[in-house]
Amino acid sequence: MTRAATHRAAHAAASPWADFAPLLARVLLSLLFIYSGIGKLMGPEGTMAYIAKAGLPLPMLSYAMALVVELGVATALLLGWRTREAAAVMAVFSVMSALMFHNQFGDKGQLVQFLKNLAIAGGFVQLMLAPVARWSLDARR
Repeated sequence: MTRAATHRAAHAAASPWADFAPLLARVLLSLLFIYSGIGKLMGPEGTMAYIAKAGLPLPMLSYAMALVVELGVATALLLGWRTREAAAVMAVFSVMSALMFHNQFGDKGQLVQFLKNLAIAGGFVQLMLAPVARWSLDARR
């Protein structure tokens, strides 16, 4: 039995949620980003204008990078493929988005968005540290 399988077996015995919780976390965290990525695909001009307004250089490149993360990396996370790496990318993306787009702390709404991004990053950190989940492509490797 592999180390991951041994760990899963021990963890599953400890909790009936051990197999379901990582799947639920991946679904809940990734859907937000996939939905946002689809929105960006539907309105590239508005997204690039928002990026430019935030003062970021090369709005088209930033837009393309956001699409890769929100559609590609979030889908990998949803499927449980390279979960730790995908979660790490998503955590960094969430913190960077908070710092770049929600940094007007005098605006209560922006502060809430900033803190939500940090909370989401915390969820991704948990996925980075979690054992390989049974219902994931990582478990098939």
